[in-house]
Amino acid sequence: MPEEIQGKTFRSPDEVEPLPAEEIARLKAEFAAFNARRDAVPEEERIHLRDHFGDDAIGTDREDEYRKQVEERKKRGEYWG
Repeated sequence: MPEEIQGKTFRSPDEVEPLPAEEIARLKAEFAAFNARRDAVPEEERIHLRDHFGDDAIGTDREDEYRKQVEERKKRGEYWG
């Protein structure tokens, strides 16, 4: 049974109707198109997008350490920005 919390309705996975196969295929195609456009950007033109929670180190005394961590993540393939 759906539960309402602070004006939002939450349902368990078994209460939600699954997406049709055509919709899933369309969404996967859109993600693939986005990834192709993103991957086509030359390495030297790529920019750093802020991390999900923000990169609070920029502009502080921790900026050099943060940038070093970013470079390490790039080497491991965990960062494309």
